[in-house]
Amino acid sequence: MKKKSFVMLILLCFSLSLHSCWFFGPEEEIITTQIEEYYEPVIMQRSDFENTTSLQSTAEVIVNSGKIYVKGNYIFVNERNKGFHIINNTDPSNPQNIAFLNVLGSSDLTIKGESIYVNNATDLLALTLDPQNGTMEITKRVPNAFPQLRSPFGTSFYGIQENEIIVDWTINENI
Repeated sequence: MKKKSFVMLILLCFSLSLHSCWFFGPEEEIITTQIEEYYEPVIMQRSDFENTTSLQSTAEVIVNSGKIYVKGNYIFVNERNKGFHIINNTDPSNPQNIAFLNVLGSSDLTIKGESIYVNNATDLLALTLDPQNGTMEITKRVPNAFPQLRSPFGTSFYGIQENEIIVDWTINENI
């Protein structure tokens, strides 16, 4: 009985392997389309890039969130490579999204005392912030403290000039 089951299993595997070899006649044409996805860097000139950090007094919708930080009555939610949503959490049962800190190429921040330290693509920024009054001041910029942003696939991009900064990556489809 075991031998018969084994033979049946072999025949089944053999017939399934032949299934992929069926002939399609001339009226049955197979059309294939290859879609290739890849990421392209979003590049800015350093002179333009250094003027992009700002405090926006209107809130933005959270779309692509990253890390979350809490300092006092405020919650900072990273919007990957765009900046930070600032949420007033004075009333935890009713948190209010009150402002947006535009910091291109950002993914992380830390707070020590009254200073906020944030990565701005390749640069490290130290800034002071008062979201209630809508003020922000960059107190220090350390250029090129970090390497250029890598693509979501982890690859580096070497086709940029010394005065250019990668601030994000966009997906591109080629058909």
